[in-house]
Amino acid sequence: MKRLLVLTFALLGFIFTASANGNEKAVTVENRANHLSDQMIRELRLNNYQSNKIREINLDVVAKMMAVEAEFKGNQELIDQKCKAICSVRDEKLENVLSTAQYSNYFGSRKVYSKYDKEFVASAGQEIDNTKSLAAANTDAVTVN
Repeated sequence: MKRLLVLTFALLGFIFTASANGNEKAVTVENRANHLSDQMIRELRLNNYQSNKIREINLDVVAKMMAVEAEFKGNQELIDQKCKAICSVRDEKLENVLSTAQYSNYFGSRKVYSKYDKEFVASAGQEIDNTKSLAAANTDAVTVN
């Protein structure tokens, strides 16, 4: 009986280990949104209220963007167009959450955040279908101090 129990736990351990290794490279909506939110929170020096709002907004935006990327895979022009609209809605929401100075810093750094997001997705072994997702509406990039 003990052997069977030990064997069962060992088998479950191998299954969970194999499952964890297989999912390491998968980017979830939550991981991607949290990664971007963490960067924005640090660089924009957000308070707790703003941090929570940013997380909610980014979770919504990333979910929509990933849905667009999956639905229109292979049609980069359409992906860029739809993500530009999604990002403009995010900009409006952020304008209501951030101070004027924070929003100016965010607005000028959108390309930086887009690059940061793309690097995160790429480092997770995913193809980046939306090369201009966050930066589609950008005209200039300003480095964050």
